[in-house]
Amino acid sequence: MKVNKYKHLLKFAVLLVFFFISIELLARAGGGGGSDSGGGDGGGLVELIFYLLLSLPFPYNIISVLILIFIIIIFNKKLKQNSVLNKIPSVQNLKSNNSYLNFKEKNPDFIDEYFKRKVDIAFFNIQYAWMSQNTGKIRKFISDGVYQRFNVQFIMMKKLKQRNELSNIKLHSITIIDYKSDGQYDVIDVALHSSMNDKFICEKMPQLNQNVSESFVEYWSFIKKSGFTSYDIYENPNCPQCGAAIPELEGEVAICPYCKATINSGDFDWVLSEITQADDYTYSTARAHKQANLHQKIANIHAVDPFFSVQKLEDKASNAFLQYSIAEALRNPLLVRRFMQKEAYDDFEESVKSSPAILYNRLYLNDVSLISAWDESDFDYLGFYVRKSYQRIQMKQDNPEEIDSIKDPVVRTSSFVIVLCRKKGAKPPKGMLYTHQCPNCGGTLSDSTDIKCPYCDSELNSPDFEWVVENVYTLGKYKERISNNASDNILSFNIDKADDLLDVRDYAFNNTLIIMASDGDFSYEEELFAKELAKKLKYNPSKINSAIELAKNKKLVLRMPDDSKKHPKIIRLMEKAAMADEKMTESEKEILNYVKSNF
Repeated sequence: MKVNKYKHLLKFAVLLVFFFISIELLARAGGGGGSDSGGGDGGGLVELIFYLLLSLPFPYNIISVLILIFIIIIFNKKLKQNSVLNKIPSVQNLKSNNSYLNFKEKNPDFIDEYFKRKVDIAFFNIQYAWMSQNTGKIRKFISDGVYQRFNVQFIMMKKLKQRNELSNIKLHSITIIDYKSDGQYDVIDVALHSSMNDKFICEKMPQLNQNVSESFVEYWSFIKKSGFTSYDIYENPNCPQCGAAIPELEGEVAICPYCKATINSGDFDWVLSEITQADDYTYSTARAHKQANLHQKIANIHAVDPFFSVQKLEDKASNAFLQYSIAEALRNPLLVRRFMQKEAYDDFEESVKSSPAILYNRLYLNDVSLISAWDESDFDYLGFYVRKSYQRIQMKQDNPEEIDSIKDPVVRTSSFVIVLCRKKGAKPPKGMLYTHQCPNCGGTLSDSTDIKCPYCDSELNSPDFEWVVENVYTLGKYKERISNNASDNILSFNIDKADDLLDVRDYAFNNTLIIMASDGDFSYEEELFAKELAKKLKYNPSKINSAIELAKNKKLVLRMPDDSKKHPKIIRLMEKAAMADEKMTESEKEILNYVKSNF
């Protein structure tokens, strides 16, 4: 009798293991939307319950089924809560976190109102600079990377004869939500809730015109050297170092013309180093990379190199990648000659010759994150994961000044890794290479195609002085690049996990919203479908309104995982979304055809 009892207990234990395996398999199958709607394999679950009831004696069969039901409830609740779509912030759920509160305790001289006053000035001046396509008034308080984000877009807008008219601009709230220590620097993230009328006009291609009234949340990151400083570069027109009155700063450098101080270095005052949309801030793998995988190893690098700053280096990588992108689009490789190593430049120059000329209707970076660091011979290497959003305009082959067609019907994303290298033990550069200064002597470079400094005759693209571009890689090529390095020599991030913050259902739901909004009319039937789909995919219905509003204002970008095996399920769900109102418009059809042919 006792033997039979133990047999039942053993069988019960084995089946419990089977339960967990089955639940995991069901989770993976159902999470991506099943064959059509994301309902999962309900028939398999019923069969499993009957199997348990019939194969085990009483009371083990009842206990097993109850445990199975309990696990499913817990899993569904966890699935419902864990999706990043549930975390896209609304105005109501913005709040400061503990890291910022701790920062305030350690820095009693930091006054919220003074800081927020600077943010307010930056916000309104940046809107006017964007409209006028002139960064003269804001150059001193934006980083080089942020400047380049504006600059490359202005280049494209001028070529396409575009302008962006903003009106009724209101900044409703400024909420300090996060703080990070970064070597010698402090970084503060701020959530801005604002609203405005946004009218985008393109004379060359009126079909790109857009006119919306929107209320939105953006995240701005500010960086400053740690410690109290009384300098003010926002309202004081004088140089913070020498006190001389300085004119508006033009171009790629923010340097006092008298004492040569770099005003936007972060040594004097808070400098804007990142602008991130709400969904990008939520999706961004950057937070996971830095906080989960890299935190301790970055701390170790800081201990060896006190000048090491993740935010500063990511800004440098942003600057380099954007200049690389514009050189590629304009088929002018000389624009990046001064900061690319020779072998990489030669490959880039060759590839540009065979690539078509394009312009960008949209070009911006969603995520630039340090993901790896290693050394080879006498050099150190840093890898940065880059996800960019863009919409390309195809130019005519026989006349690159004339537009052929819209290459991407919507704004889409792609991922890359840019690798920078520098000689071991290199001292901090005297000039900023990416903003036309010699890193060896600090001399100003008049010609962006020079690779020899006219003052000290040093090679500008040499890693002896500055972090230069070793290459820009697709994710597959990057994996090949680092495959020969010891695992303990690379920061612990697996590039295959770059999409882990989103699963198939997140991509599918994001893209179905884009499909439904593509014709400019997010109908009542489509909104009902979106909410029903959200329920089926286990989203919290009260939290996906932010995503729907972003779609209505055409602020979502087409996202597809790097893993091609996940694409078919996403495309099937997008097709069903297109027919939510029982008709498929030409714009919806165009996006579907584009996705099928590109993914």
